[in-house]
Amino acid sequence: MYLALLEYKLHVSGSEYAKYYFILRAFSEKVKHRFPLKPMPLEKVLELQRNARKVEEYLKDEHQKTLLDKTM
Repeated sequence: MYLALLEYKLHVSGSEYAKYYFILRAFSEKVKHRFPLKPMPLEKVLELQRNARKVEEYLKDEHQKTLLDKTM
């Protein structure tokens, strides 16, 4: 919500994410470094989405309260 208020747009498509993931993975293999990143389990993705929705609702409510206080 905060980034939306700033009109900051951030969207990474799945294909773009995958592209850079594999580029970084290939690079790390060339320099003999381990690349421990793995795809995030679905349960974790859903948990993060739920938490993000909760925070977004909270911030919306706080923003509305602030606007109401300023108008009174």
